[in-house]
Amino acid sequence: MSYTTLNRLWEYLLGACLRVNHDYCVRCQRRSEKDRRAILKSTKEIDLCAMLAAYFGSTCHLAAQSRSPEKDLVNDAPKFRVEVKYIHPERTSWLEVKADWDWLLATSNNGDEFRKRALVLFWPSISLYRFTNCLSVQRSKGVNYSDMDYAPFAPYVEIEQPPHGVNQRLKFKKPDQQLGIGLQLPGGKRVRVDIAGRTTHPIWTAIYTRLTPNEFSDFPKCAKIKIKGEGNA
Repeated sequence: MSYTTLNRLWEYLLGACLRVNHDYCVRCQRRSEKDRRAILKSTKEIDLCAMLAAYFGSTCHLAAQSRSPEKDLVNDAPKFRVEVKYIHPERTSWLEVKADWDWLLATSNNGDEFRKRALVLFWPSISLYRFTNCLSVQRSKGVNYSDMDYAPFAPYVEIEQPPHGVNQRLKFKKPDQQLGIGLQLPGGKRVRVDIAGRTTHPIWTAIYTRLTPNEFSDFPKCAKIKIKGEGNA
């Protein structure tokens, strides 16, 4: 039987993701770069899903990698569904990530749905891999990116112009803060982003959940990022 709780989904997932982060920090301690890369390469997305599910115990069901029509993680108490991606070189496409991002956004808050769905992105250390090693995000403005092109990554990614070339590219940046980053999207949708672990740790995580307008307004101005639409200057 389910139960109600005052704790938010992001709080539960932050604990679960920090457990994964801690595990990989310990595994990779005093290892060579070659060994750290090998550990990260040998890690499968379903391994990380299983570690998250273990945090919640018998109430959480693993449905990753098309093993069922359900989302990657389904929890009975409290009720929630989570999509999970492990973004490692030559593993995950932008279209796969975008599909999960669109799923997160494609809901109203009827039945308190914002408390019941989340997107979790696991990333390898930015000291080992560049963003472009991990993911190739499509540009909508020819050689340039619009804000919406990389909206999910705005808290920890920025645009750069290569010294030799005309195509803009994306690179990791140090997040201004780890917890409670609010994204305001065109059309009024709002998303909370929380980062588990340091981005230089072997594996770190970005956790995405939806926000109501009132929840978003409680964020300090410095913790808000406004994503411009195509028609914005």
